Amino acid sequence: MFQKIQKKLIGLPAYLKDWILTFKGGITIFCLVLLFIVPLLTQNAFYLEIMVLAMIYSIFAASWDFLAGFTGQVSFGHAIFLGISGYGVSAMLVEYSFSPFVPWWGALIVGVLISVLIGFIVGIICLRLKGPYLALGTMTIGVMMMNLFKIAEFKSFLWGDEGISAVPAISSDSTVVYITVLFLMIISMITMIQITKSNTGTIFKSIRDDETGAEASGINTTKYKVIAFMISSLFAGLAGGLLAMYNRSVNPLIFQPLFSFLVLVMAAMGGIATISGSALGAFIYILLSEVLRSLEEIGTTNPVLIALSDPSFVFSILLILIIRFASEGILKAALERLKNFWDVILGR
Repeated sequence: MFQKIQKKLIGLPAYLKDWILTFKGGITIFCLVLLFIVPLLTQNAFYLEIMVLAMIYSIFAASWDFLAGFTGQVSFGHAIFLGISGYGVSAMLVEYSFSPFVPWWGALIVGVLISVLIGFIVGIICLRLKGPYLALGTMTIGVMMMNLFKIAEFKSFLWGDEGISAVPAISSDSTVVYITVLFLMIISMITMIQITKSNTGTIFKSIRDDETGAEASGINTTKYKVIAFMISSLFAGLAGGLLAMYNRSVNPLIFQPLFSFLVLVMAAMGGIATISGSALGAFIYILLSEVLRSLEEIGTTNPVLIALSDPSFVFSILLILIIRFASEGILKAALERLKNFWDVILGR
């Protein structure tokens, strides 16, 4: 059986063939197949939209993990890129006179480019900040952006508290939206993973592990930290543009620190410095949030159920448990357990 699979993989690069034949590669392919057949299992727009939201946040979480996990640049203001791209896409599709002639993907490209530009600026501003000072610095910029977009005097070109509404969706067909976002998520994940495995990725990791040593080796750490910010902002901007079209609106609250902390929770749950772990964390977060929301809608006076219906309470407990018992995240521990189970089944 394995020999047949190997023959079919002859045309692929060696490293990709080796990865597909590993247990982790097999599980990844299996999960992707499951995602592709979801529209065949249900045409219910509600369920498809939940999955679309999970995929959007997967891109966002992976973009944060790329910056923090592989370069060591921890940001508490990652919502800056999510929000600025969302505004860029919404403005292109709604506010400008030529917007009826702009396709959604054209607006998305513009939003992503704006996000990359802001990533370059933020990277320059935060160059000399490290550790908690970098995290606080990016969070401060995010709060400033939120308040800037709220200022009434700037409403004529920043749209004020209300933001922009009536943003058109990618398509009126939920299945088309699902498949489109799924492809964008897969392309984003593959691209980020390949960058981390490239020579540039090796430099990023050297800066993360020992910035002083990297500088002593002749690496221009300033240049590569800015590049890391720009790459991360590109994918965060992609998520922001998709989120604006998903929500059909955008407002200054998207810059609030909550969104930046949520992405940290997602990455920590799945496993920092894994990319795919961040995607897993995002899916867990969104799906579990939906379950908790359903509990809240039931309406109960039971204090235990009331506590369990509060997402902030549940995820705080969950994060504490993960940090205590699975400090490397859920993904690695889950893969190890599944591989052991699989080996038992095969009698190894």
